[in-house]
Amino acid sequence: MKLIVTILVALLLASLAAHAIADKAAKPGPAPLAGKGTAAPAKSVVLRLIPNPGSTEDYARAKRTCTGVPSIAVSRSGRIWAAWYSGKTPGEIIERCPHSYTVVSTSGDGGKTWKEVLAIDPDGAGPLKAYDPRPWIDPEGGLWMIWHHSGTREAWAITADDAEKENPTWSQPCIIAKGIIINKPIVLASGEWLFSVNERKTETISAMQALVSRDKGKTFAVKGEVEVSYDLRPSERMTVERQDGSLWMLVRTARGIGESISTDGGATWSPLKVPAIQHTASRFYIGRLRSGNLLLVKHMGIAVDPASVGRQQRRELTAFVSTDDGKTWSNGLVIDERIGCSYPDVQQVANGTIYMIWDFMRSKEQEIWMTTFREEDVLAASDAASARVKSNRKLVTKGGTP
Repeated sequence: MKLIVTILVALLLASLAAHAIADKAAKPGPAPLAGKGTAAPAKSVVLRLIPNPGSTEDYARAKRTCTGVPSIAVSRSGRIWAAWYSGKTPGEIIERCPHSYTVVSTSGDGGKTWKEVLAIDPDGAGPLKAYDPRPWIDPEGGLWMIWHHSGTREAWAITADDAEKENPTWSQPCIIAKGIIINKPIVLASGEWLFSVNERKTETISAMQALVSRDKGKTFAVKGEVEVSYDLRPSERMTVERQDGSLWMLVRTARGIGESISTDGGATWSPLKVPAIQHTASRFYIGRLRSGNLLLVKHMGIAVDPASVGRQQRRELTAFVSTDDGKTWSNGLVIDERIGCSYPDVQQVANGTIYMIWDFMRSKEQEIWMTTFREEDVLAASDAASARVKSNRKLVTKGGTP
């Protein structure tokens, strides 16, 4: 009898220990992703996280034929995180490359040297893609890596509790939204985290959504949206909170940068006005600086009609500052004058330094660049400021090279 009891107790303790280990292994990072739309990955969705991709044959930089669409995040202690996506199908542009995957790279020395620490690929040589990645440092200092799955058009994320480590421990991948989140979330005065989402609802309608989290990334809900005709090709929206408390959403369209305004925290939005700002059909950046002013990075001058320069409109990435919440803008500081530069992303850190990343000639040169500057440089827009920005340029990666 004693022997039977001993065996039963041993089995019970083993079972409890196994459950504890399983719970610990499944626990996500500092911002656990749960709630609506964020259940565990479906069995039909394959996700592959490949550490140290440069050491593998399939994900080596030398095999890449297109590289672009970068984003940047900087930790509290200055570690830089960059992410982009690459493909390896000769002759295809990155948007149509059937075997593209996300690359995560980091620098601990201000961008002088870089190490690719992770690749994200749904199915290897299969037709699915992991694209439009977005690193983000949340208000708690946690690192998020967001990307998109071509098979489901959903935004997925992993998180890490130590953005200062070259190889942090990542959480389990989870879904956070139906749609695309290519630009930085913002933190509203209410404390809500607002993620700007673009969801293609039908063949003719896209929804520009305000996705919010009120519990530091544990759960998400669509607070409001504005529907836009897909004829405008709306995408890559960004939102800033104005000084009067209203939300100003800017959207890339085929006819320039469109705008929509919410005066109730994102629950309702005005119809999209196009164009609010002249621009080619390409990504731009807008964000709030620590001074309280706004920073805008776009192609060419603030009022230049892109049609006036012909077809090669992705040129002259230029930074502007507004001191009156977007009513007027400074003269502009050209960051990169070359034809083929595109897709800027920006983060300003506590000491005022502005980090900017962008791509150059995605299918030919396959280059990702970064530089640093300050708000004073943009306001001055002088030859000396231009020279500083140029001297601060650093090459992050160049696809197709060893």
